[in-house]
Amino acid sequence: MDSAYFTKTDHETFTSQPTRDIQPVYDKFYELHRSVYRRIRDHNYDLHPHWNKAALISQHSASCSNEIAGLSLPYLRSREQGALVERLMGRDTVGVSDNPEAYRHPVIELRITPEHFAVELIMSPLSWWDQRNFIGKLAIDRHRDTLRGIIQNNVDGDYRFGFWDGVELSDMHLTCRQLLRGNILDEWMSTFADGQDWLRIGVWYEPEASQLSTDNILNEIVGRVIALYQLYTFMLWTSNNNFQSFYRKMNGFGGRDAHV
Repeated sequence: MDSAYFTKTDHETFTSQPTRDIQPVYDKFYELHRSVYRRIRDHNYDLHPHWNKAALISQHSASCSNEIAGLSLPYLRSREQGALVERLMGRDTVGVSDNPEAYRHPVIELRITPEHFAVELIMSPLSWWDQRNFIGKLAIDRHRDTLRGIIQNNVDGDYRFGFWDGVELSDMHLTCRQLLRGNILDEWMSTFADGQDWLRIGVWYEPEASQLSTDNILNEIVGRVIALYQLYTFMLWTSNNNFQSFYRKMNGFGGRDAHV
């Protein structure tokens, strides 16, 4: 059996022993990032590492508002697009172009904690502009059908979907197989509250899972990122994927209703 890329000891580094040195795990994560990001560029995906190089891998996560016991690595829209979206959100403050905030945007996040290694697409309440865009898009029947098709054809039964916050997998989730039954997808999305709920879909691996062996982890993670990227581009606001007017029509207001 191939050795695990991240060992149980690596995961245990983030348990309640702050004197442990996380640098070896950070270094492994950084090397994984270099390989994954090279593949992302090869596919010409419009995904970028954290705009602040010092925060490329950190103990902050789009999955919660507090520092985590672990490390996370987000991929998201470009810095320029980030600044544009934040201005649309009402962040017209001086310097927003120089200091957009990564977690105001959807991310595809890789994360190691004591219990899991996770690969997730996350839209936090701070990314409410994109959340609204997604809700507005789903107001159109053919786009709901497209979303169903993306889930059916790109993500398998290992993926988990839900609206919870926190780094760990909540019991309040559905598998993608469950999500596609009957009208469950429509019913769940009808309860989703922009600016309040986290929206997330991803995969959680146990420590030393066979899929994350040293020889296989790159292909496994890149395959998961490719699958999630199809959902990411469906949800993400761009000038060519703009459904804000549909959201405003659904909710009966026409002006900016910012959560800035």
